Amino acid sequence: MANSPRRALANSIRRWVPRHSILGRVLFPLLEERRSLPAVLTWMGVVIVVAFIVVAFLAPLLAPWNPYAFVDERDVPPWANAPILANSTYYSFSASNWTNLTYGQSIDGRSASSATVNDSVIVSEFLVRVLRDSVTDVSYAVLLDGSETAPGQYLGVEFSSDHGASWSPRTAIRALGQFVQVDVSTQRPWALANVTAGAFQLRLTHLADGNTTGLLALNFAALHVVWLSYWHLMGTDPVGRDVFSRVLFGTATSLEIMSIGVFVALLVGFPVGLFSGYRGGRIDKLLVLVMDSLYAFPGLLLAGLIAVLIGKGVVNIGLAVTVIYVPLYFRSTRSLVLSVREELYVEAARALGASPRRIIWRYIASNVLVAIPVIFSLSAADAVLTAAGLSYLGLGVEAPTADWGLDLSAAASRISVGIWWSSFFPGLIIVLLTIGLSFLGEGLNDIINPVLRKERS
Repeated sequence: MANSPRRALANSIRRWVPRHSILGRVLFPLLEERRSLPAVLTWMGVVIVVAFIVVAFLAPLLAPWNPYAFVDERDVPPWANAPILANSTYYSFSASNWTNLTYGQSIDGRSASSATVNDSVIVSEFLVRVLRDSVTDVSYAVLLDGSETAPGQYLGVEFSSDHGASWSPRTAIRALGQFVQVDVSTQRPWALANVTAGAFQLRLTHLADGNTTGLLALNFAALHVVWLSYWHLMGTDPVGRDVFSRVLFGTATSLEIMSIGVFVALLVGFPVGLFSGYRGGRIDKLLVLVMDSLYAFPGLLLAGLIAVLIGKGVVNIGLAVTVIYVPLYFRSTRSLVLSVREELYVEAARALGASPRRIIWRYIASNVLVAIPVIFSLSAADAVLTAAGLSYLGLGVEAPTADWGLDLSAAASRISVGIWWSSFFPGLIIVLLTIGLSFLGEGLNDIINPVLRKERS
């Protein structure tokens, strides 16, 4: 009774799919040997490939970010809200008696200066790059030039985080020739709006001890902000794009290139192999010579050469990959045709007056086509690697297209400095898809091949 639903399913399949059809010769052995290792490998391959196809179609819904937008800080690690330091000097200042205020924007041996005690200047427009409203630490840093500042002269600093509407108590800075960093994180609540350009301002006042006078030299002033990045499943890449979103969208790119490559190769190589194997003679020898020449040429090098000639892009790279696999389909089809054309049912068809076209497509093709899924799966796995290799070498799709090989190439140089995630995850996905297609091809080969089935039994 437990097997009745399974038997009912098998009987239903038999009614709709003839056992000796092309689909039946693949499906029924797969169902009958479902517990064997080849069948398990095949089903695993089917699940992996179907999962990638679903991801390719649903990528716009699954991706948490726009794969082409700079959504966060560069090189954010995965699985964490990383603390990011943003800092910037001022780019605007108010009118005052201070001179050469642009000299205080960089540490280059030159300083902004004031010769009048109690003279104040407001510096603003600190262009810190904060992308999330999660500010944890805020401080400002000041460097006074010890060689130019007169004895007894020091700097009074006040800050505002509301465009100058209110100011903090004054902090005296007397240290010369060394950075003084003043932490103001606990003095008030901080948000993104408080550290945007124009909101945060510093008021710098020339102060002095007693009746001393002289020059006060400001070498540098800057704002420091620490904020927490967004949480990213696979981190961000070297320009701040979400790696997970690009991996999802890259699935569609890789599958498109793979599909164009293997389907066009099948549509060209299979019929030419049928014709050449059945016809024989000089035409067959010529086609074999051409296909063997292409087959002997290194695949990646040949695809790269064609990509250079016809240009980049998904379609062009797919066509470049096609040239590699046309000889594979041709050789496999032709070798099967050479054996099938000598079978008795083919001789009987000739004796009954069937035309060569009918014999090729009605009697030979249907028996040869059953081996194509194996070749298709294995060539598809190789096509994924070839497409990724072309993009890695700069001969594939163009940036900023989401592509595994392109992202792997862009992030490869970061591995040496410990930033592994932006290249690891695209590489891992390439391996998973390749393994899935290889499982499917090898499993089908063991299931369909009668010699291997006989050996297992």
